[in-house]
Amino acid sequence: MLHEVGGRALLLHVIAAAEKLVPINQIYCIVGHQAERVQAAVAATGVSFVPQPDQRGTGHAMQVLKAWLELSGGPLPKHLLVLSGDVPLMRPETLSALCELHLKERAAMSILTALPENPTGYGRVLRLAPGQPEVLAIVEQKSLTPAQLATPEINSGIYCFETAALFSKLDLLSTDNAHGEFYLTDVAPCWWPTASASSRYRPAAWTRCWAPTPSPR
Repeated sequence: MLHEVGGRALLLHVIAAAEKLVPINQIYCIVGHQAERVQAAVAATGVSFVPQPDQRGTGHAMQVLKAWLELSGGPLPKHLLVLSGDVPLMRPETLSALCELHLKERAAMSILTALPENPTGYGRVLRLAPGQPEVLAIVEQKSLTPAQLATPEINSGIYCFETAALFSKLDLLSTDNAHGEFYLTDVAPCWWPTASASSRYRPAAWTRCWAPTPSPR
């Protein structure tokens, strides 16, 4: 996160994109490895820091955030946009489109995905059926079966959640996986098949979302 691109740390690019969508006091930076260096590098932005002394995965990061928000005594945000601190080139227009879709679909979880020419190395999005929003699982490359290797759709690691819906599922996460960590992606199938058309939340929004590239002038 502290490597520089264009003269500033990767995380500063991410914060700048997030600030286009929400006020800076609504941006939470979860810090673990080299936390003091990370905080020193971005403290001037005004973001809030959430300590994660033990790094036990992305799901654990959300468990830590949940506990931190509850201890703060303030109202929980109704929705959460989860970004990765080492993905500096995500445009605010793309993030805004994802958030708008999430709200429109009243989804519990919305996932930004892509169809790269070569998906090798990325986690794959396994759907109930092609073109359908229901996500059976998001599987890391290391855990893919031979049949799943052909799945073209990848997970970007960027999500929108209805906060209460997410927090209600975090205790279901386990470390029974190749890395022995709590994966945030494991909440994806938690809302179906119990969710129905009359449910408050759809299982997931259609997620392959991006903003059009402006035409050159």
